[in-house]
Amino acid sequence: MDTKQNLTLDEVIAESFDFSEYSDEEKKTIIDETSGMIMETSLLRSLNDGGTEVQEKFNDLIDGEPDDEAMSKFISENLPNFSDVVIEEIKLLKETAKNEE
Repeated sequence: MDTKQNLTLDEVIAESFDFSEYSDEEKKTIIDETSGMIMETSLLRSLNDGGTEVQEKFNDLIDGEPDDEAMSKFISENLPNFSDVVIEEIKLLKETAKNEE
């Protein structure tokens, strides 16, 4: 994976796995689900690494039902290594998929 390119998570997933056996609709569904799973896992890991103060800030944010912009702002301000965690999660998923072949 070339991390120098500015790809979306969905694009990285599409390039990282073989979806040739799936219809376009199935492919989109799988990519959406995988993207959500990676984002959730990355967020949980990052919040855990961030400690109690960051977790409390996140809980306060969630109580206010934030939009995507507020969530992105929280991540950029409070979870400086979030993108690295996302990359690690993608690599772990690829490794798991490779081991299951």
